[in-house]
Amino acid sequence: MKQIKNIIFDLGGVLIDWNPEYLFRKLIPDEEKRKSFFSDICTAEWNEEQDGGRSIADATSLLIQQYPDHADLIIAYYDRWEEMLGGPIQDTV
Repeated sequence: MKQIKNIIFDLGGVLIDWNPEYLFRKLIPDEEKRKSFFSDICTAEWNEEQDGGRSIADATSLLIQQYPDHADLIIAYYDRWEEMLGGPIQDTV
């Protein structure tokens, strides 16, 4: 078996350009509504909890319980994560 020599941690914006705006500009065209969605519902703090180990299923369920009218958008946050990628960041790759 081959030994692992290196482990790379990409915490968003290190090796790969990651930005939820890429997806949510399509889903919430109105800039003010989109800003509100990120500041009030799918917040950076909420997302960091998943980085810390909370399951995506638990996180999604928690927000849907709190904001049922936004269920489709909350589900899209992780179901459509690939649409949040903009490609490699050349200066760090």
